[in-house]
Amino acid sequence: MSLKRPYLTPRKYIWRDADGKETPGVALTRGDEIKAHLTPTEARTMADKLHDYADKAEIGTTP
Repeated sequence: MSLKRPYLTPRKYIWRDADGKETPGVALTRGDEIKAHLTPTEARTMADKLHDYADKAEIGTTP
């Protein structure tokens, strides 16, 4: 059986909660579904970590 790798797409998104508070940031989506929402600071932190893990994956080291 062959499964497709799960994939997330980032996009600029303003999260609006039930009280109407808006939080600008980045949504990570899969299809039409938002899987996560990150503030700009959280998105930068995640990007740094992803970059570090990508470097480690290329050279075959463990996290």
